[in-house]
Amino acid sequence: MPKIANATCIALLSLASATGARAAPTIENLKNPNIGKMSAEEMTDAEPMPLPAITQEEHDEMKRRFRELNPAIPDQRPLPGDRGAIATPGILEKIAAPDVSAPYWSAGRLSFRDDTGKARWCSAQYVDDLKVILTAAHCVINHASGVWHSDFSFARASVDGDSPQTIDWRCISIFDAYHRPSVNYAYDYAFILARSDDERPPLELASGIPASTDLTAIGYPSTPDRGRYLYKVDGSWLGVAGGIVTMADNPLTAGSSGGAWFADFEAGGSGGKNRVVSLNSHRLTNDTQTLGPLFTNDTLALKNHVRDARCLD
Repeated sequence: MPKIANATCIALLSLASATGARAAPTIENLKNPNIGKMSAEEMTDAEPMPLPAITQEEHDEMKRRFRELNPAIPDQRPLPGDRGAIATPGILEKIAAPDVSAPYWSAGRLSFRDDTGKARWCSAQYVDDLKVILTAAHCVINHASGVWHSDFSFARASVDGDSPQTIDWRCISIFDAYHRPSVNYAYDYAFILARSDDERPPLELASGIPASTDLTAIGYPSTPDRGRYLYKVDGSWLGVAGGIVTMADNPLTAGSSGGAWFADFEAGGSGGKNRVVSLNSHRLTNDTQTLGPLFTNDTLALKNHVRDARCLD
């Protein structure tokens, strides 16, 4: 039983683990070839990136492989009474003016072409550094073929197709453990180095997750209005197993992949509020609970790798 505790250019590099001699997963980088851009019409007509659904057997295998790579990271579960007071769990709230308050002003709609050339969108947000954008790994690469997506464009605080800032990209990094030897959504995160910052206070990216707080998720879902608006939803943190976090009462649909999960959420809050602890990643087949990757010291190291522009090496 696992221990339970409370509370196209690819460069291959290695990082030392921040917790010991264990080697971190290998980093894969993609540099912007600057050979194509999406038109405004393509972005408007884009299809949402599906939120992947996996079987229980696939889920168990992903957790097993994470534990094998991270034997010192325990599973977690909350105790009775660890929950906060959620007024309206599972109810979507449209954010009409995301550019006026934290953390919404850091979020946006990420448009791109998938590996087949189809125009798609996901959700993303600036984190920690003024030029680092976080999204899901399945939004930047096809795990089955290993082919990267292309022509990324980030529309910060997008509202009905209008954005105060549309940002180009320089490079992207993921861990190879996301898709080698097969997909593992415990590593379903990617960091993008933007060409310009958002001139807003950056969101804090936190490793680990507190068992004593509830979660708030955001994203640009296909339902109810085809990703034209940012939505938030309050839900319950149910625990961590094998590097995968479970959130109940999160109905965000396709297109919301990559949208952040916040601990200590407070609209307009700062100073330890709105810590990004996971993101919309996947679900189990025929299950309504949403799953996301546990952020670890390796995650922070990958973010720093992009922040320091080493994805351009």
